[in-house]
Amino acid sequence: MTVVPLIRAEFARLTASKLGIASLIALMTVPLFYGGLYLWGNHDPYGNLKNIPAALVVADTGTYGAKAAKTLIDGKEFDWTRVSASEAASGVRSGKYDFAITFPADFSKDLSSASGDSPRAASITLTTDDTNSYLSTTIAKQVAESVRVDVAKEVGAKATITLLGDVSDIRSGLVKAQSGASSLADGAASASTGATALSSGLAQLDGQASALPSSTSSLAAAAATTKRYTAQGLAQTKALATTLMNDGVIDPNVYEQLQALGTSVGTADGYAGGVASGAAALAASAPALSSAVHSAAGGAATLADGTSQLASGSSTLAGSLGDAVAKVPATTAAERSATGKLVSDPATVKQDAITQAADYGAGLAPFFLSLSSWIGIYALFLLVRPLSRRALTAVRRPVRTMLAGWLTPALLGVVQMVALFLLVTLALKLPVAQPLGLVAFMAFVALTFAAIVLALNVLLGSVGQFLALIFMVVQLVVAGGTFPWQTLPGPLRALHEVLPMSHAVDGMRQLMYGGLGSNFWGAVLPLLLWLAGSLVVAFLGARRQGRFRTLRELRPSAIAG
Repeated sequence: MTVVPLIRAEFARLTASKLGIASLIALMTVPLFYGGLYLWGNHDPYGNLKNIPAALVVADTGTYGAKAAKTLIDGKEFDWTRVSASEAASGVRSGKYDFAITFPADFSKDLSSASGDSPRAASITLTTDDTNSYLSTTIAKQVAESVRVDVAKEVGAKATITLLGDVSDIRSGLVKAQSGASSLADGAASASTGATALSSGLAQLDGQASALPSSTSSLAAAAATTKRYTAQGLAQTKALATTLMNDGVIDPNVYEQLQALGTSVGTADGYAGGVASGAAALAASAPALSSAVHSAAGGAATLADGTSQLASGSSTLAGSLGDAVAKVPATTAAERSATGKLVSDPATVKQDAITQAADYGAGLAPFFLSLSSWIGIYALFLLVRPLSRRALTAVRRPVRTMLAGWLTPALLGVVQMVALFLLVTLALKLPVAQPLGLVAFMAFVALTFAAIVLALNVLLGSVGQFLALIFMVVQLVVAGGTFPWQTLPGPLRALHEVLPMSHAVDGMRQLMYGGLGSNFWGAVLPLLLWLAGSLVVAFLGARRQGRFRTLRELRPSAIAG
């Protein structure tokens, strides 16, 4: 007997009665029901959060709590109801509300305390009860954190705007200081130039004044000598004129001229006396004058040095203030507001997605498709015989019997996967990047799972069928269809690397989201190994059963034998 007649005979047995046909149809719809229902129920859960009842308590006496509450209500992400604190507590306890958020009376006051001497942290009260739903508690924590972040942004933005306003005032002061320093530098430079000129002039005067005592002494001596000679000269002239007049040498006119000359000489003598007296007085005061001029010259030199340092220092001050002004930006009120928002929320998230699921349903689809395939194959083996006992007895080649026991549920599983693919893409309208590749891979997964369940049934019988159910449960945990598999404990992470459903999920993800590449073959090869290994185990089991049979085992079963 060849493989085809064996398959034909099994199909004939399955459709021999109305009950058999109904059973076959019911089992064939298991993947459609399971996969379709779960994907439908999880298609867009985040879009339906608006149906979750939540309580909102605003006891805040300030404005921050009311504004935050209004933002939550206007957002309509949940079914918010504003109630009192007692109503919220009783409502969460009774299950009327999944959770409650409370803004306490001192919420705004605590937020505003950050600018005072005694800052206090403001708190938001979150009331939950896990008997309502553990997931709702998780969601409530995310909501409370979101509120905290939004409030922190607003408070931070206001504080930053105030700070930037102060910085702007500082800049204005620096601009005025720079202007004053520039004027000071200009004045100091002029003072330095004048002091330098004064010092130079006084230095020259000091040099000349140092010779003044000796010069005035000489002048006094010369004046005294001149005075002495004009006394003597006048007396001699008058005596000579008288003698010459008496001797008749000169006439009276000449004598009168000589007398006139004496008067002039007397006058000169008077002037010489005055000069001698003044020169003597000048000579007496010249040392003091020279000393004073010398002191003035020294002071002028010190002044010139000081004003030079003042000019240098004020120039440095002006330059430093100029640098400070340049470093403090000139901003408008609008710019400070924008900067405040940026400082309060300095980072944004930009997604650079190599592949991306369209929504939550698409994100879970690979997991549910893989799970549906396993459930479908498992259900078929409740109806389909793993091995035909009569064929094992009659046919000398157990490989044919094994192939028939595998291909019968495998082909039915392929039909299930094609129907599920059509349901997912046409009815649920989930986007698929590689549709032909996905449906082919789903068929390959069905063939592999059929070989695994066949091997368990052939090797262990009804115990093997039960282990197939346990095997499915374990794979549900470790497949990484929902949370990342890296979050699993160590032993379960090791199982993830080995078990077939993990690789089925990985392969379907790549085909659905458009990430087909070398990693895809990393999903195919382990499944090929599972397929080949399971067929080898099933063959060995079929060969063993073909050698050792009992009459009881040859009796046909009403459903599957």
